[in-house]
Amino acid sequence: MAHSPRATRFLPILAVAVSTLTSAAPAGAVSGGTAYDGSSARAATTRPVARVFSVSPRTVTLPALPAVRLRVDQPGSSRVSARLVFWPRGGGAVVARVDLGWIRAGRTLRVQWPSGMTVAPGRYLVRLHVKDRDDRTLARGASSSGRANLTVRAAPTAPSATATTPAQLVVPSAPSAPGTYAFPVAGPHTLGGDDGRFGAGRDGHVHQGQDVPAAEGVPVVAPVAGTVRSTDYQAGGAGYYVVLDGSDARSYFFAHCQKGSFAVLPETAVGVGQHLCNVGRTGSATGPHLHFEIWLGGWRVNSASHPIDPLPDLLAWGG
Repeated sequence: MAHSPRATRFLPILAVAVSTLTSAAPAGAVSGGTAYDGSSARAATTRPVARVFSVSPRTVTLPALPAVRLRVDQPGSSRVSARLVFWPRGGGAVVARVDLGWIRAGRTLRVQWPSGMTVAPGRYLVRLHVKDRDDRTLARGASSSGRANLTVRAAPTAPSATATTPAQLVVPSAPSAPGTYAFPVAGPHTLGGDDGRFGAGRDGHVHQGQDVPAAEGVPVVAPVAGTVRSTDYQAGGAGYYVVLDGSDARSYFFAHCQKGSFAVLPETAVGVGQHLCNVGRTGSATGPHLHFEIWLGGWRVNSASHPIDPLPDLLAWGG
């Protein structure tokens, strides 16, 4: 089927530093939890303590940001002043700061990020900073440090939707023996037309992979043993996708997976031919197909990372 090249591009994400918000917490900045009863509290003799501080998940792909839950206890104080900061793990200045204002002590809260907030891709230390009314700062114990690591990944560039005009079907060869390769679509498929090839022109970029049309629900499998780096979703682009770091020092990208079909979890090892997801049409896809990429130097790790034409490999693996 024909498709609109413009509709297949990933939405651009601009990484910008977030300026400090007003010191008073905006309405709805945090919500939830059980109120702390301070009616019988004695005068504070200790520093504030972060009894709850969780950042989940620890790896996100833009434009997503993690969920942050926190609770600060301070005997004798019903409220404390709090803010979150993002420090680059490799050193440098704070890239984002969110002031939460005066929050209730003894109450578990969930942070709601300011509208439009984003940070540049990278590795960060997310720190909770607290002061009580006597300017005592947060006590950072081993089990209540108020710190957490976070990795922010760049949004992938949009793969192109492929034409799905009927063509001669190709049935892949039998599963490869351990240590070799398997064709990534475990069922009847085609290799599409010229518009679905690597390097085909797009609106503002070129196609960085190979489209493999197949029926929705056909299993997508690992072409090589490796470790799943991520499973994620991008509306208006890749849809549901899987990233695999192969044991051959190459990375593999599988886009437009069927909703609810992920068969693996991030950070898990997989073998040759192991089920990853199913062929789908999520994101910017006009028909069911797998968008498949091979990367050298890691999948979008840095400026040296780059994709290569996967067609020769696909043909060698039975395509």
